[in-house]
Amino acid sequence: MAKNRDTTLRLMSCTGDVKRFVIPGEEGYSDFWRRDKSPIESVELVKLLVAIRKLSTFIGRNVGEIVWSGMELDNALALDPTPIMGTYPVPAGKTDLMVGIMVQEAYKRVEWSERLREMFRLRVQPPTQYEYKFDMFFSVCESVYVDGLANKSVLGHYAEVARDWRIVKTLKSLIKPPTLSEMLHLWWRLAAHRDPELYKQGHSDLTLGGLVMRGSLDQYYSKPMQTMNSIVPALRHDCPALSSVSDRCDFRLDLYEKLWREVLGHIRFWPGDRSDRFMMPDMGDDDDLAQEEAEQAAVKATIVNYANLIEAALPQKNRDFTDQIKGNVANFENVARVEGNDIVMMARNRVDRHLLHKLEQVVRNATDRRSVFNRGLSSGKIHSRRLYRAHTTGAVFQQKNHEFDMRKNVVLLVDATGSMADPTQWDQAEMIYQTLFAAILEYTSNARLFAYNEVKNACRITEIYRGGRMLTVLPHGRTASGEAIIATALNTRTPGKKTLLIHITDGASNWGCGVPDAIKYCKGNGISLLTLGISCSLSSKQSLRDEYGSLVKFVDKAEQLPKLFGELIISEMRESRTPQT
Repeated sequence: MAKNRDTTLRLMSCTGDVKRFVIPGEEGYSDFWRRDKSPIESVELVKLLVAIRKLSTFIGRNVGEIVWSGMELDNALALDPTPIMGTYPVPAGKTDLMVGIMVQEAYKRVEWSERLREMFRLRVQPPTQYEYKFDMFFSVCESVYVDGLANKSVLGHYAEVARDWRIVKTLKSLIKPPTLSEMLHLWWRLAAHRDPELYKQGHSDLTLGGLVMRGSLDQYYSKPMQTMNSIVPALRHDCPALSSVSDRCDFRLDLYEKLWREVLGHIRFWPGDRSDRFMMPDMGDDDDLAQEEAEQAAVKATIVNYANLIEAALPQKNRDFTDQIKGNVANFENVARVEGNDIVMMARNRVDRHLLHKLEQVVRNATDRRSVFNRGLSSGKIHSRRLYRAHTTGAVFQQKNHEFDMRKNVVLLVDATGSMADPTQWDQAEMIYQTLFAAILEYTSNARLFAYNEVKNACRITEIYRGGRMLTVLPHGRTASGEAIIATALNTRTPGKKTLLIHITDGASNWGCGVPDAIKYCKGNGISLLTLGISCSLSSKQSLRDEYGSLVKFVDKAEQLPKLFGELIISEMRESRTPQT
């Protein structure tokens, strides 16, 4: 690691190459994963938006499209980029902030927060003088809830950054206590903290932002915060345990209604904050608010000017195979939407070395072997036809090497749908397909590995071996095996060479056009389809036999894989070498 004149730190690899730059004072969690950046404002806004969109897919299915405020898109989740404007590339700390804001807003959309707000308002029907405080109360309670959801994963780190930023921003513009805003934000800091026991310590004088001269807050806030603390365990544990989002809404509705009536007795005569016109009618100090609104308007105007440029620069959506598939099947009315996907995670190495050795032998037996001679060497086996060089260069030796050719493109397609979501079953599946693919890759360097799952009502096809690295996806959704097989075949077909498509699954297709059309397509296009059923129940085995017939073999134990795979692949490799026409 070396330090240059502008205090930028260069993190060096073992070969001396610069892996990334770290600027002191601008560190953040996103520095470890965000590499695609730009010093050009419009380009950087595009790249950051793409990164945020990818992260949003790990939150839920109904987050919707994410855009910057000022970009026109119906039903989109619009993020205000004001906090990150001005410095490009956007520092990691500010990237963390924007990711945290996205996490909070996305969870609110997934959990139907706006719908719950209207239900809560209709049930309570707050008097006009309490409407402002009512909205503030609901917003902070929901923020505690969604931050608790985020804390269940690494996303909680980003939500914490956004939470601290919102709280500090609010507490810097306080009026003389007590105010509902201050009490709620101090409670939010404790109740949503990643330390689940912190809120139990109760409130002590938490004056922030240099406001120590405002006196102790305990006399005002201790009792109402104790009342607010009563719902924290329910928000953290009981509500998320409910399986239905509507049930979770009903649960929070009852919880908030009871709490509101209890808290109202403490805060009835408090102002909400400086914007509460029923309690603070003559403040006359709107300069800060006006300045903030002006800044937001200026940023929105910038985004509006860049909107077309940003939309044009955003990468096009992944390839859509739906129309192509409809043109190749009889049951086109039931074809599920099929798209490519590039959102992946690094996979753990689950290759079984003992099983790998056996599979390599099986694959080797199924290949064609040809001898290749390297002649004119200075050592090795004597080549009698080069002896005349003995008294000149001495290069009279040769070396015999064997090369193996599988004669077909080999593609593995892995079922990563909801039936594989059990961690034990997915670990077993990863071990099998990683080991099998490693064995095939030893003898055919152009082998490819894909997985398919359902995301946002579409079957997503993802290549999970790229650049020598094994990747993975989250098992999720329904099983559209027919569409996945055809889409993979369309994506990997090589003119003049046949394809061997090995499909690994644990059950029959339950969505889309079905497997018969896929089998028919493969037969008509020189594609050999083999299916391995792993960890299948008796009913799943029968369903797979009905779909695939003799094209399926079942692997109940990993030890069975070499023999069963050998029976499938050797017969396939003995077929005619006639190229496709």
